[in-house]
Amino acid sequence: MKKREKKKASKILKFASRLLWILAIASTIFFGYELNKLNMLPLNYYLIVIGAMFLLLFILGALALRKKAGRTSLSVVSFILVIYIALSLFGSLKIKDTVGFLEKNLGVSFETNVYYVLVNKNSNYKKLKDIKGETIYSYKDQKNMDSVEKTLLKKVKVDIEYETNIYDLLNNLTSDKDLIVFVNSGNYEVMVQNNDSYSGKVKILDTIEIKTKKEVKKTNLDVTEDPFVVLINGIDTRSDYLPSRSLSDVNMLMAVNPKTHQILLVHIPRDYYLDIPGTGSKDKLTHTGTIGGVDKTIETIESAFGIKISYYVRVNFNFVTNLVNSIGGIDIYNDQSYSFRSYTDAACSFQPEWNYGVDGRCALAFARERYAYESGDRHRGENQQHVIDQILHKVTSSTTLVSNYSGILNALNGTFETNMSNEEITALVKMQIKDMPGWSLEKYSVTGSGTSAYTYSYPNQALYVMVPDGDTMNEAVSKLNAVLGTESDE
Repeated sequence: MKKREKKKASKILKFASRLLWILAIASTIFFGYELNKLNMLPLNYYLIVIGAMFLLLFILGALALRKKAGRTSLSVVSFILVIYIALSLFGSLKIKDTVGFLEKNLGVSFETNVYYVLVNKNSNYKKLKDIKGETIYSYKDQKNMDSVEKTLLKKVKVDIEYETNIYDLLNNLTSDKDLIVFVNSGNYEVMVQNNDSYSGKVKILDTIEIKTKKEVKKTNLDVTEDPFVVLINGIDTRSDYLPSRSLSDVNMLMAVNPKTHQILLVHIPRDYYLDIPGTGSKDKLTHTGTIGGVDKTIETIESAFGIKISYYVRVNFNFVTNLVNSIGGIDIYNDQSYSFRSYTDAACSFQPEWNYGVDGRCALAFARERYAYESGDRHRGENQQHVIDQILHKVTSSTTLVSNYSGILNALNGTFETNMSNEEITALVKMQIKDMPGWSLEKYSVTGSGTSAYTYSYPNQALYVMVPDGDTMNEAVSKLNAVLGTESDE
C-alpha cells in the first residue's frame, strides 16, 4: 500500500514538475516578447538575457523529464520553477506597465484645451443652463475655434461674439454683473496671478475640456550622436492633465551632448522680460505659456538666446508632489544660515543645512520659494535644480525604483508630456546600457534687475518684470554653444 502511494505521489510530482516546466517556457516567451517590445536593451544584451533564461530552462527540463528522477530532485526542480515563473511573470507585467506608460506620455500627439465660462461673483447666473439664449463674449486664441464652439454649444445654446482684447473683457467682468466671458484657462490664470483679489470677484460657471490633435514635428536628430536642447517646462497647474495654455512657471534649458557626455542646465527666471515673437511687444516669460502654449515659450527663448530647442518636457506641479511622495520623500539642503517657513504650496519649515524625508508638498514649496532669499528668483532656480538632483539621487542610489516601480509610474501618469518619441528615449537608454558613460553635469542661471513695466498680456497695469542681464545671458549662450559644439570661430 505504501509503495503504491509512493508511486502515485511520484507520478503526481513528475506531472506537476513537467507542467511547471511548460508554464515556465510560456512565461519566458511572454517575457521575451514584452522585453523586445520595450526595445531598451541592446541586441547582444537581449540575446544574453533570453539565452540565459532558456539555458536554465533546458537544465531544469532535463531534470524534470528524467525517468529516474527522485522525489527530492523533482521537489527542488518544481520549487525553482515556481519561483522562476513568478519572477518572469512579475518582470513581464512591469515591462508591460512601462510600455503602456511610454506610449501614453511620449511623443504627445494631442493637446488638452481648457476653457472657463466666467461670470461676475454677484451675478444671477448660478448654473450653466441659466445663460441659455444669452450672448457670451470670447477671444480667438486658436486659428480654428470650430471645435471649441461645438463643444460649448452642445452643453448650452448661446450666441458667441469675439472681441479683440480678452483682458479688457476679463477686467470688465469684475464690475459688470450681466457680462459672460468664455475664455481659455490660461488667460484667467494671468489675471489671478497679477491680481490677488480677482478670483474673489468672478466665478467659474463651467469648465470645458477639448482634446485636439497636435502635429509633432520630426527633428531628424540622432539623439545618440547629435547634441540637442530640451526645455524643461513647469506649468502652474495641479490637475491630472496638462492644459495647452498655462503659465510657464519653470523654464530650464537642458543641453545634452551624447558624444562628450556633457549636460548643462540653464535656469531662466519666469519674470524675464523678453520680446514675444509675433506680437511686437514684450512680456514676462511665464505669460508666453498662456499666449501660445509651450510652442510660444520655446519660440521666445530661441529668439532671445539664439539657439534651437529640439525637445520639451512639460510637467505640472502634481508631477513633483506625486513623484516625491511615490519615492518616500527626499532630503533637501537649505544653504541659508537661518530657518524659514514657506507658504507657496504648503506651510513648510526648513532648517539650516539638511532637512530629511521632505514630502512632496514641501519639496514643491521649497522649489517654488523665492521670498526667503536675497537673490529671489535666481535662488529659486538653484533650488529647483537641487530638487531634481535629490530626486535622481533617491531613485538611483537605493531600492526605491525596484520596490515601488508601479507606484512611481502611476504617480507620473498624466502629469507630464514630451515631444520626444519612444524610439528616441529607447535609443538613449540603449546607449547608456551599452556604453555606461559617466556624465558631467553643470548648472547655470541667468539673472537680471527688477522693475515695473507694461506687458503684452496684461496691458492696463505695470507689473514686476526682470530685465535680462546681458552679461549672464552672453555667458549662458557661450556655455550652451560649448556643450553643443557650436562655438564661434571668432
